[in-house]
Amino acid sequence: MANTYHIQIFLGSLFIPLVMFLACSEQPPQPQPTPESQLNPPSAEKINASQINATKIVPSPFPTITPLVNIERNTETSSSNSNVNTISELIPPAKDKPIKSRPGKKGGSLKLASKDYFGSLDPHKNHSAAYSTWGIGVIYQRLLKFSNGPNILLPSKGTECDACQSWEMLDSKTFIFDIDPNTTWKSIDSNDLGNMSVEDVKFSLERQINIDNQNADRFHMIRSVESDIEKSQLKINLHAPDADIFISLADGRSKLVSKSNSENAEYHDSSSLVGSGPWKLSKLSENAYLILENAFSTPNPPYLDALEFHILPDQQTRLSAYSVGLIDVYDIDHPSADIDISFEDPNPGQGFEIAFNTATYPFNDFDIRSTARTSINPDEIIKKAWNNQAFLSLGFAALHHSWIPERSLWEPYFSPHKQTEPFNEIISIEVTTSDFGPRLKRSVEIASQHLTSAGFDPTINYVNRRQYTELQWKEGDFQVLMGPTFPHSSTNAFVIPVLHSKGKWNATNHRDLHLDEMIEEQSQEYILEKRSLIISEINSHLLEKSYRFMPATQKNLWAWTQSLKNVHPNFSGFEYTHWEKVWLDR
Repeated sequence: MANTYHIQIFLGSLFIPLVMFLACSEQPPQPQPTPESQLNPPSAEKINASQINATKIVPSPFPTITPLVNIERNTETSSSNSNVNTISELIPPAKDKPIKSRPGKKGGSLKLASKDYFGSLDPHKNHSAAYSTWGIGVIYQRLLKFSNGPNILLPSKGTECDACQSWEMLDSKTFIFDIDPNTTWKSIDSNDLGNMSVEDVKFSLERQINIDNQNADRFHMIRSVESDIEKSQLKINLHAPDADIFISLADGRSKLVSKSNSENAEYHDSSSLVGSGPWKLSKLSENAYLILENAFSTPNPPYLDALEFHILPDQQTRLSAYSVGLIDVYDIDHPSADIDISFEDPNPGQGFEIAFNTATYPFNDFDIRSTARTSINPDEIIKKAWNNQAFLSLGFAALHHSWIPERSLWEPYFSPHKQTEPFNEIISIEVTTSDFGPRLKRSVEIASQHLTSAGFDPTINYVNRRQYTELQWKEGDFQVLMGPTFPHSSTNAFVIPVLHSKGKWNATNHRDLHLDEMIEEQSQEYILEKRSLIISEINSHLLEKSYRFMPATQKNLWAWTQSLKNVHPNFSGFEYTHWEKVWLDR
């Protein structure tokens, strides 16, 4: 089981998602705001220390980092961390031979569109993707980054070194990172601002942990950060084992900044922006555009000469700009026969969720709840409301593509045409939702029709978004909740506060000790294969118990020009380093 302190620390880091629900719309994401920075910090009042037993984690040393790769489940694998001896056990090796990349064409400027501008120029005071991923934030590195490339099956939050050269795990709460001493700082005015030091990395993490901003709570698991200047090593100490520490460090908003520059920087103008990535700021026009030029400062610099980000808030303007070749990449807001889809990006954690309140009649009755779940036809919702651009999941973010339940697993639980025993009388229920746009509204209508066919008499109750957030999530005052789910960026950010029986936002009010044990066990399991086995068990358990599920999980659709080559993006966690590998053949 998980360490009690780990659960309490995690819950103490969250903020209620008022902003997300109030701002939620039908715009498919550039990477979306995540929950750790938007949830109300609860006390651990629903997690009682006497109800969670801590288990001892036996420390084991680990060699350098390797990206997470595809795995096959092995039912004979133990769930204990104590017998790990090699990196191949921590992160299984790839089964496919690596694809050799052919030389690309150098030069040219890639033109991208951003939906919004940003407020502060301070990289640690921005939560929006408009800064971190589709703007100035691309000039910065992080300690880790999310892997991307032709061999990465999505969804994936596998990580690899960015500003580090390697890392090792001393024990389940202690990590050593070797910092690359050859990384240089650069600004719009200079390419010679010295090299990154381990003190810069330490300062950057501590600034985010201590600074009064939306990003601080992302590092709730970190107890302290230490530096060894002679060895150029950084030590990160955790309060308790937390398997999602890598996701926090790789998050696109976890920027590394120059200590000497940032200690006194007020970030009033572009000259104060000092980054260490392969791009440097060249031009900035407020609310209009910005240009990042290739700094040629790495052993393998990008193929492109520059990235151009054009601020285009209007959807029709973005479509028109793409149609006439003014931008090269288009985040498809509304599918059209005139736009060829280049890429379908699965987004676990975003979509249409159904949740049943298990505390009151009728859904405190397992048989009635199961009948309701069985009546739902995910295929019809996906086809009619989501234009076939969705898939079924259990609602939480996935670190690995195997965490999405396969059809053979979930299909038996959804049999809308199966003959069931009729109820003695029609059961009246209230479906609570809000206006989250046409897709979700259509999803609610279709699901309500399914429930009617099963012998329920549903009434759809539309509340405003603030009510949906404050009343329904905080108080669980509903029978059936239909709409977007709890915003989050990592698995633990959902399963602990939402699915754990003592979770602060267990709005379905279920009590399930077996589920709790699995949630706690996976939360501190660093070995991907072992954690994946636990997640598979959690998926099956949630399908059976029918507390909540996501019949339509969103796919984001992308289009790009035929001249853009070697495009293998991974937009997870505000990632952006895939642009370093593309080239233009024109």
